[in-house]
Amino acid sequence: MAGPTFLDGDCVTLRVPSEADVDFLLENENDPEVRATRSAARPTGPDDVRRRLGGTLGRNDDTLALVVYADGAPVGHVYLVREKPNDRTYRRAELAYWIAPDEQGNGYATDAARTLLDHGFDRLGLHKVVAKSFDSNEASARVLEKLGFAREGVFRDEALVGGEWCDVVRYGLLETEWRGDIA
Repeated sequence: MAGPTFLDGDCVTLRVPSEADVDFLLENENDPEVRATRSAARPTGPDDVRRRLGGTLGRNDDTLALVVYADGAPVGHVYLVREKPNDRTYRRAELAYWIAPDEQGNGYATDAARTLLDHGFDRLGLHKVVAKSFDSNEASARVLEKLGFAREGVFRDEALVGGEWCDVVRYGLLETEWRGDIA
């Protein structure tokens, strides 16, 4: 049985991960298509996944790690990570997400991210959310740009992906931009 609903989006539901989600998370996080878009340097194991049961990364209750459901089935994972020093003080977080290969292109990443951003700015009082994407991940860049993120910089040859060095692009979104309060 799926974990409890944490947030509802327009076409997705964000649920607290439960034991029923472990196989889905393991299979997809280790899928070559998904791994090629993630910064995780090693394969995910069952213990890594189980640390997220309950909705956090297991290290910090300020971090949210939720399973994305559509039509009653898991389709992805979305995070609002607050693990760096001073994240709470500076009221910042990092957004991350992935969608299972067979479910990509349905708007699930955009809706999941939008739903979690609403929660972050409205309920958690965040001032800024950042996100990173490999320069080759055009789909992720489109999601972030649709949500209003601004490209803030490029970390050259930052990650080794599939044996090739690639740039990592950092994006940022301020609370005032999310709310449309830009002058």
